[in-house]
Amino acid sequence: MESSSSLSQLAIEIRDLRVEVKGRRLLDLPALRVRAGERVALIGPNGAGKSTLLKVLGGFQPASSGYVAVLGRELGSSVPRMDAAQWRRWRAEVGQLMQGLHLVPRLSTLDNVILGALARPGAVSLWRSWLRCYPDALIREAQSALTNLGLAQRMATRADQLSGGERQKAALARLHLQCPRLILADEPTSALDPAATLQACDALVSLTSKATLLTVVHEVDLLHRLADRVIGLKNGLLAFDVELKNLHRDLLDKLYETG
Repeated sequence: MESSSSLSQLAIEIRDLRVEVKGRRLLDLPALRVRAGERVALIGPNGAGKSTLLKVLGGFQPASSGYVAVLGRELGSSVPRMDAAQWRRWRAEVGQLMQGLHLVPRLSTLDNVILGALARPGAVSLWRSWLRCYPDALIREAQSALTNLGLAQRMATRADQLSGGERQKAALARLHLQCPRLILADEPTSALDPAATLQACDALVSLTSKATLLTVVHEVDLLHRLADRVIGLKNGLLAFDVELKNLHRDLLDKLYETG
């Protein structure tokens, strides 16, 4: 049996996880652990269960059965629901970069980025957030994050007037201000051109200097930039779990073969 100190170093722990929707199996994972500070990539063909796994870990998809713990908080369907205060505290520590991005359309790019800091205890008072009257230091932090991602000229632009790639960058900048302990990223480089893709990868790696990263990656060539460990999923099952240095071509060929 592992000691409590070793368990506390786990960012994610899964045992006997099953996710079914209308009788269809989406995930069946006997065991999976991610240690605090790891950078892990999820790969696999469409329908493998990658996005479903991120939704379970982010609290948006209930498990049909099994044990799921994220940052020490159990999320299984059989445990009591968190109250509002517990949910906010936990949510503040889990940064999510999902398809759809969830920017507020009517707000400016800068305001959307600053929203990330609202999860940080003491960063912004309630009345300041209502009035969008933010401390100068926080505004400068958001401006710096946007500038580093090439959006210095788009700070005042409404989010619904940004291109897909620009929205992706804004979501990354917002994540930077959140300062989460765990980052769940679903195809973080989608809609980006090659140069912006490398920029986004560098931004994610920078964020994970003090966090754990679990990201869905479709471009295998990006794995060396985003991960030290690679998990392959296929048809909702674990195909392999290896260190990046041990990811050989035969594993990839078998993972993506059809039939």
